[in-house]
Amino acid sequence: MHRTEEMQPVLEMRDISKRFPGVTALDNVSMSISAGEIHSIVGENGAGKSTLMKILSGAYRMDGGEIILNGKPVTINNSQAAIVLGIGTVYQNLNLIPDLTVAENIYMNRFPRRRLFIDRKAMEANARKVLSLMDCAIPPPAQVRHLSVADQQMVAIARVLSRDIRVLILDEPTSSLSPKEADRLFDNIRALKRRDVSTIFISHHMDEIFAVSERVTVLRDGRLIGCWRIGELDEQTLVHQMVGREVRDMFPKLKVPITEEVLSVSHISVAGHVEDISFSLRKGEILGIGGLVGAGRTELVKAIFGAIPGRSGEIRLEGTKVAIRRPQDAVRHGIAFIPEDRRDEGLLPEFSIQQNIGLCNLWETTRHGIVDTRQQGHLAGTVIRDMNIKTPSERQLVKNLSGGNQQKVVLGKWFVRKPKVMIFDEPTRGIDVGAKSEIHRKIGELVRQGIGVIVVSSELPELMGISDRILVLSKGRKTGEFARGAFSPERIMLAATTSS
Repeated sequence: MHRTEEMQPVLEMRDISKRFPGVTALDNVSMSISAGEIHSIVGENGAGKSTLMKILSGAYRMDGGEIILNGKPVTINNSQAAIVLGIGTVYQNLNLIPDLTVAENIYMNRFPRRRLFIDRKAMEANARKVLSLMDCAIPPPAQVRHLSVADQQMVAIARVLSRDIRVLILDEPTSSLSPKEADRLFDNIRALKRRDVSTIFISHHMDEIFAVSERVTVLRDGRLIGCWRIGELDEQTLVHQMVGREVRDMFPKLKVPITEEVLSVSHISVAGHVEDISFSLRKGEILGIGGLVGAGRTELVKAIFGAIPGRSGEIRLEGTKVAIRRPQDAVRHGIAFIPEDRRDEGLLPEFSIQQNIGLCNLWETTRHGIVDTRQQGHLAGTVIRDMNIKTPSERQLVKNLSGGNQQKVVLGKWFVRKPKVMIFDEPTRGIDVGAKSEIHRKIGELVRQGIGVIVVSSELPELMGISDRILVLSKGRKTGEFARGAFSPERIMLAATTSS
């Protein structure tokens, strides 16, 4: 194991172990962070990153090891104990209340009072002071629902910092941010560093890790692989340490015949989101849809799938006009949709892998009105094997899987249906580089079977790497269309930023 020399740590986690039924999530993992340090933790989904941070934040109890804070052993049995010790976490799900103000969200359940009444003047003054720690000028009286996602992120961080936090854990903080908004977040993290706030940063984006980190700790399969200063390795070396193998071809592009038209959409409009968009898709083709945040990409594909009401325009499948007013209509006609928000829209987290896959294929596993659980189990086993899902069994609850493995369940339940068209909205968002490569290969296998594929992605390298054509949207309108030989980041970004 490689370790760097470091300053006296403010926080140490020594030989941390955690076991779940059938799984060792952490096996004697150690890490440390110094005052004011920005420290990334990376690894494939299932490597143990989230489990380690949940132990530090009090959400899980460790089975072995110790936590040392400012040179003294501490016990963290719940999230309140972590906060009292100066350790705060901001999760992907910000858990803000949209109808309350910025100040009210920051001081929820602990409003400053003057006699029997909330002291709003003091609350807003305190909120303004906390926001200033990040050089942030969001007005405390503003209602949260009117803020951008980036500003909401700042409010969530300010809520944690208002507790006098010295160690800040950020779990995938840029997942819903544009590149410009992410850069602003990094500036705010650096502002906290100048105040000796230590930040533990979890991200699957290599460019972000190298842009903001001072050191990086790598986990793999619940074990510590090593800790490096960021200047001691490059992206390819870091990826190799994460996955234990070379991942040279992140975007494997199979050469498959592109044949007849399978889908045609004409003059699709959704009031306030999409205006007069037409395109076609052929069997064996991957059509990428790009654009900036708010361009209307998700609204377009959801409208095609019947998940947004009030859509106008015409949809033809294999030359025949079809009426798609709701998702059930789309599925019946052979269109599958893998949403960006897999937990809320693509899965039932409290159900098992077998049940999630079985529900999507209910007609195939039902006999005389009775579900054939044996056939469901066989189907789930096939998906687990083909998708390389890491799980002790098909009866594992989906909520207990890592993000990458949850995404594989979403994909797998549709793969076995063999639809005519598959629509992917951000198929690799929030998953690690190894799982990304696997999913790209699976998409390649789909088009080899003659299925038409649409991929919405915010990651330009992914879009250019796997697509045969790219459709670009800006402000709800189609502003560009490029064949594979004409792809370039400059041309795509120019189309994405144009207004007509």
